[in-house]
Amino acid sequence: MRRRRRLIVGLLGLAGIGWLAAILAAYYVLHKPLGPDEALGMASALADTLLALAILTAAGGLGRRLAGQLHPDRLCALSLQASLGLGVFSLVLLALGVAGAIYPWVAWLILLAALILFARSARGWLAGWLELLREWRAASGFVRTVMALIAVVLAVSLMEALAPPIHFDALVYHLTLPQEFVRAHGIAATGGSPYWGMPLGTEMLYTWALALGRVQIAAVLGWMIGVACLAGVIGLARTFLGSAGWVAAAALLSGETLAWSLGWAYGDWTAALHGIAILIGLDAWRREQGDRAPAAAGAAAAFALGAKYAAGLGMVGGAIALVVLGRRAWLRPLTLFVVAAGLMSAPWFLKNWLFAGAPLYPVIGASPWIDPAQQAFYRGGSGTPGVATLLLPIAATLRGVEGAPGFAASLGPLMLGLTPAALLLRRKELGLARLAAVFLVAGWITWAIAGLLSIQLVQSRLYYVIFPAWAVVAGAGFAGLSRLRLPRLRFGLLARAMVILSLGLSAIGSSLDLLRSRPQEALLGLESEASYRARRLGLFEHAMQAIADLGPEVSVISLWEARGLGCRPACIPDYWLDRWHLARLSLSDPGAILARWRELGATHLLVYRAGLEFVRANDDRYTESDWAALDRLLGDLPLVERIGEAYELYQVR
Repeated sequence: MRRRRRLIVGLLGLAGIGWLAAILAAYYVLHKPLGPDEALGMASALADTLLALAILTAAGGLGRRLAGQLHPDRLCALSLQASLGLGVFSLVLLALGVAGAIYPWVAWLILLAALILFARSARGWLAGWLELLREWRAASGFVRTVMALIAVVLAVSLMEALAPPIHFDALVYHLTLPQEFVRAHGIAATGGSPYWGMPLGTEMLYTWALALGRVQIAAVLGWMIGVACLAGVIGLARTFLGSAGWVAAAALLSGETLAWSLGWAYGDWTAALHGIAILIGLDAWRREQGDRAPAAAGAAAAFALGAKYAAGLGMVGGAIALVVLGRRAWLRPLTLFVVAAGLMSAPWFLKNWLFAGAPLYPVIGASPWIDPAQQAFYRGGSGTPGVATLLLPIAATLRGVEGAPGFAASLGPLMLGLTPAALLLRRKELGLARLAAVFLVAGWITWAIAGLLSIQLVQSRLYYVIFPAWAVVAGAGFAGLSRLRLPRLRFGLLARAMVILSLGLSAIGSSLDLLRSRPQEALLGLESEASYRARRLGLFEHAMQAIADLGPEVSVISLWEARGLGCRPACIPDYWLDRWHLARLSLSDPGAILARWRELGATHLLVYRAGLEFVRANDDRYTESDWAALDRLLGDLPLVERIGEAYELYQVR
């Protein structure tokens, strides 16, 4: 009887579920919640995210295998492992690029092999991120507010990463070079771009991503690298006080440039990840005095240089920190640090020597690929002597504006505002604070000296490698303020209010930018990629479309337009905005210049008129005769199309 009743109940249940499924299917045949474009857009965004996560997980698994739980803090260990794994994989991709073996099937083979070989350590690395869930459960109201605001900033920048790339440096070289490498199946002196001679740590990882699929995979990977950096900052700074870790992360993300650039597909956050990894390795050495930790820190310093030449100051800061903090026992750890740094950085110099005959190409050294006049033009004039070493942090914070001349980046107020309060720490907390402070001051001094030598080297974006250390010092300052009390006056409460205010303004700014730029429409398939690029890039996209309409056989030389993603190999961008200056130095006569361009195969000339006018008003290296010669050259060429007031397309042949 009971069995029969169960059978009847089961049949009724199946009938009910079947009826519900049939009604759902019949309803959504006519009432489609998603069109094919929206479904494809969402599926593509999900696939891009999963592939980027797979790359980072493979790197984390490799790093966990190499370093183990080198640091006792779980978040610190995650960050260090990601740094080491990504650095090693960038060298693997470099070797494949030199060998001419960059193919999609090779990229997939490396990814699958890494996930299989390091499966256990990769699972352990992923499981380590559950620490953030434990943090949320144990957090105070203040920390949860900070976590929520950080989540807003990260969500907005992730949407930017999932949309088609539109930011300047990504279109000039961060994504253009990987696209060239995938097309050529290896590293080559592509399209006259001097950037292939720079260290390509981030670009090789992006090459891996592009070989797997769309450019958005690379951008999302860059976003995830930034998140891994923030995890290390949180883990290291919470040593002072639990909430100090989240304040340190807030200090980084309160700056417009630092927050928004997470989704730009740049290489700056890669340098920042390796920068915090240097500190984590040195802190592990400070705690245990073992041999593995300084070697890991040296490798991270090499990988920082692999992301950007200027990030090589991580080697300087790390070495100085070992000497200052090691007292009499600094020789052995310093040797391990230097040897690891030298071995892991050597491939980038070897690549340049192999291709260009100059290890420091394109910045220093004679090479058939670059003219010394071009190197001198790129370095620009001398820096501003008024930026003294001790005033550099203040000047960079208060005068730095995203996209403006000079520091060219907005760092936010919290790093500078909280730093002096680090002097209020207890004696037992001074070890880590002293380590971060020594590393930071060494970076400040190097930055100031570089800025005195060249106006180009004053830009804040070149020094992301030291910003995590600055954030850790800011976290220490918050911890010091939180413990400082007077009757009826709680300094910690005031500091918490200011932190929420600053981070809240950053979150509001990010949200408003999201409403203005609407990247979610492109990533959800509500807007075509071409329409999105035209809306965000304006006349540049129209110029690229005009070039595409000329046909596949054209070769377009650009003047004062450095961007080329999606246009190569038809376009030959003016990468350092120096083409006309160098042409006038070497040939002078407009007719000879035009003849030379024709010999190089140029069929058309694209002039970025807005860039020309900006350079004419601000760069005194050009003379009036230079501009008169340009007017004569353009006057003799047939105008194919004028694109708004920004671009002019001329026929050369």
